[in-house]
Amino acid sequence: MSLVNQTKDGSQPRPLMSTVMLLLGPLVMLLTCLIDPPAGMSVSALRTAGLAFWMATWWVSEVVPIPATSLLPLVISPLAGIAAIKGVASPYAHPLIFLFLGGFLISIAMERWGLHKRIALNTMLRAGTKPSLQILAMMLVTAFLSMWMSNTATAVMMLPIAMSITMLVKQSNPENDQFGKALLLSIAYGASIGGIATLIGTPPNALMAAYLSDSYKIDIGFAQWMKVGVPLATVMLALCWVWLTKFAYKVDTDCAKAASKDTKSLFLSQLQELGAMQRAEKGVAAVFVLAAVCWIFRPVLADLSGLKISDTGIAIAAALLLFVLPANKGDGERILDWESAAKVPWGVLLLFGGGLTLAAQIKSSGLAEYIAHMIEGASAIPLVLSVLAVATLITFLTEITSNTATAAGFLPLLGPVAESVFGTPLVWVIPAAIACSCAFMMPVATPPNAIVFGSGQIQMRDMIRSGFALNIIAIAMITVVTMTIAAVVFGF
Repeated sequence: MSLVNQTKDGSQPRPLMSTVMLLLGPLVMLLTCLIDPPAGMSVSALRTAGLAFWMATWWVSEVVPIPATSLLPLVISPLAGIAAIKGVASPYAHPLIFLFLGGFLISIAMERWGLHKRIALNTMLRAGTKPSLQILAMMLVTAFLSMWMSNTATAVMMLPIAMSITMLVKQSNPENDQFGKALLLSIAYGASIGGIATLIGTPPNALMAAYLSDSYKIDIGFAQWMKVGVPLATVMLALCWVWLTKFAYKVDTDCAKAASKDTKSLFLSQLQELGAMQRAEKGVAAVFVLAAVCWIFRPVLADLSGLKISDTGIAIAAALLLFVLPANKGDGERILDWESAAKVPWGVLLLFGGGLTLAAQIKSSGLAEYIAHMIEGASAIPLVLSVLAVATLITFLTEITSNTATAAGFLPLLGPVAESVFGTPLVWVIPAAIACSCAFMMPVATPPNAIVFGSGQIQMRDMIRSGFALNIIAIAMITVVTMTIAAVVFGF
């Protein structure tokens, strides 16, 4: 999300800037079609650069909806002679897009029957009455749900629970806002960090896997990614919790402890409102657990059965099962119906397609090779410093742009350069993809940040102060994990 087309208070659009950003991309694209390419660059590479600039301009400024911008290659690439329509269209049906679709459908079923809320309330109920432990529980359950669900949906669901706790504590001690701020920020940060753990947890992860598969024939499996994502997310959650509760905010005061004791009755009353676990909830839980187990043990299952089992196949099979299983006895209703399924964020899937198509054209046109040749001097930079630089650039860039659009625009540029300089695209692509989920400073950086900021309980300075330190922590952790765990898991 970007503020390029807004005034300083974020309320009114600026028509002049909007017009400039709207026209700049097409004009640059037109220019690349009229001039000769520089030495060493092909005509199609130059025009691909023009298309990439056009898409990046619209993605960053959002003068046109991000999903709509993602459709540009379908029109422009064939007209500009970059690629035929068949080749342009095929990435929009990449298997990993269907993996994400299956994940979306499972999460929609969880939301429809309230399973996610039951998980959250039961976790909070067992957290005890110590404020810092309640914040830890809130962060952990948010992160766990965000591993499998949209981080936006997770934050939306957790916010009312956190607001109820915050209001309850404020009634006992109106002057104490430290606990409430830390609790709300734990939702925003937990949702972003949790998404790192799995391929379907956040769009940049899936986009990275699809890009590496298409462009370099490097296949990253669901369980394989968890070997990197889960340890990183776990350490990040621990560091985030320590920072929020021990340094940024003093939450374990006597007043906060006394007020937090009343929260147990709040959780119990909300669980009573949910009632006993319904048949549909049990069905969703069973399918969810089955899918997760199959994803984690897919290589073993494939070896034992001799079947060609894929992560995408597991996701779609689980989704289809939800359409088949009855919600209740005798009434004919299914756990998942099409009216509910239509809530899938189709725009994210279009963005995947647009990003993958752009990446394929950057490689096939020779633009990737040209860029790599132009910055061969990067080989003089130590690998660890280059990883640190990539993580820093993407982390702070994502504070003002869509994380998925950032991944779609930058991964195709970073991959070929990293391959040319260091022999593998993984050393830059992996930290860049992770960094896309580590913007903690600005409300516009991620939907969870915006949702929590919109509660009115968090001020801009609170988020910037807390988030800047977490950005630095994230950059350091991304660098360390890339050079250690990721290097071992992926063999670079």
